[in-house]
Amino acid sequence: MAHIAIVDDHLLVRDALAHAMRDVGHDVTAARTLAEFVADPSIELILLDLDLGAAGLADAGFVTEMRARGIPVLIVSALGSARHVRRMLQAGAVGVVAKTDSVADLSDAVDAALRGEQWMSPMLAQAIAVDNVDRPKLSDQELLALRLYACGLKLDSVARRMGVASSTAKQYIDRVRDKYAQGGHQVRTKAELYAMAVQDGFISRESDADAQP
Repeated sequence: MAHIAIVDDHLLVRDALAHAMRDVGHDVTAARTLAEFVADPSIELILLDLDLGAAGLADAGFVTEMRARGIPVLIVSALGSARHVRRMLQAGAVGVVAKTDSVADLSDAVDAALRGEQWMSPMLAQAIAVDNVDRPKLSDQELLALRLYACGLKLDSVARRMGVASSTAKQYIDRVRDKYAQGGHQVRTKAELYAMAVQDGFISRESDADAQP
């Protein structure tokens, strides 16, 4: 049996998850937001909702931090964004349970996570993989321009890093925006471009430092 933390902004869901875990003998600590969560060293697993309501989407950086502390994170979510799910998995989440899955599925996922194994239902894995086809296909130059620009450089600096004219660097960024628009995603601002690129796995938050002048 283990000490499990549950972070979910919905009281009924939080209570149901806590009840399910206590029924099989686990100790439970519950929080409504990550700000309320206290990383007790005795915690052995975290069940984390992706969308924490007014507090916003759970940050992949939290998953990375917990992984560094040796505390696995299992996503339990309604899964509104497959892109965000992929981002959390890339950050080190040990698996994903949909809120439409059964209590038996949840128990299997928790057992697997506590053994250090990953867990995801075949149907969920397929849905995430299929969603990935919406990610635009970028050339090497477009990808490099995206990474440099979205992580903070101005177009002139992007051009210097790439060894091209400023107008060419702008063309690369414009092409990236056009490709997202063709897929139904408008990314007008640099912040929107950054957020979408992170969700699609084109860049990681660790890339910020790499892009500094």
